[in-house]
Amino acid sequence: MAKKTLPEKYINSIIYIGLFLIFLFSFFQFNLFAIETVKLNIPKIKPRVLKPYSRIVFKPINEGSAFSASGMWKDVFWTINDSDGASAIYPLTKDGKIIKPKWHKKYEGIKILGAHNVDWEAICADDKGNLIIGDFGNNYNYRRDLALYWLSEPYPWDIVATGIIKKISFYYPDQKKFPPIKRNFDAEGMFYYKGKIYIFSKNRSDTMTKLYRLDSEFTDSKNPLTLIASFDAGAMVTDVAIDREKGKIALLNYKYIWVFDIPKDSDNFFKGKASFLPIKAGKCEGITFYKDSLLISNEQRDLFEVKLKDLILVKGNHSGAGNV
Repeated sequence: MAKKTLPEKYINSIIYIGLFLIFLFSFFQFNLFAIETVKLNIPKIKPRVLKPYSRIVFKPINEGSAFSASGMWKDVFWTINDSDGASAIYPLTKDGKIIKPKWHKKYEGIKILGAHNVDWEAICADDKGNLIIGDFGNNYNYRRDLALYWLSEPYPWDIVATGIIKKISFYYPDQKKFPPIKRNFDAEGMFYYKGKIYIFSKNRSDTMTKLYRLDSEFTDSKNPLTLIASFDAGAMVTDVAIDREKGKIALLNYKYIWVFDIPKDSDNFFKGKASFLPIKAGKCEGITFYKDSLLISNEQRDLFEVKLKDLILVKGNHSGAGNV
């Protein structure tokens, strides 16, 4: 019996459809992580040498990696130790003095039960009475256990230990190799805004920072972050902060302070009006809003204050989509 074959026109149609599908796949694969990159025209200004107004002297805080305002208690600020530190958080006054129960003689911070400090780098408050700890330090970009811990913000004058509410594991959807050739999947800054956690990368292969959003909070599986935009911060970003009432965010690195007005119609915060200040203040690792100022801490445990009015307005250059 003779074999049936498809007419040539059908074969050609199948080939054309196949080629078209290959083209579509290649196009979307290439553009999946094509995001808007913001670069600003930075004027050349001599860095301001900041002078500390106070210092953290509590010995268990040996490498503070954050300085974040409480969401519950007035003039209380939280810090944490860097990698391999105790799984504890430390409440401080504006002047860096430890807040602790009067009855406790061997106080070493508030222990966080059910959490492990692989490399804690950030802590922030939400608007529901919680603190979130970012265990996402990733110097060599090989970690597959990045996580966030939620806990009820403790009353620092009477608490020495507390447990977590939940642990959320996450990953960067644009990271395909562990470690990658370009080490751009470290992070040291995050904040909470309108029900979402936003994480800012600490790129080690360039001066960019990538802005990600956590859109799901499954506790039984890893959650992919959503990549939103990137910004040339001039150096590796070491902390971020938000003032939800004033509608501003701040970025910190060893060279600059950046402040952006939050856009009304977007969570690409880099689209907002920007101002900056070049600084010299050591290895700055913590920043928070305080009234009309920014408070900054460094690894040497010095504390600095910068008035918002002293920052310099800069003009922007939104370079459009680009692959990261």
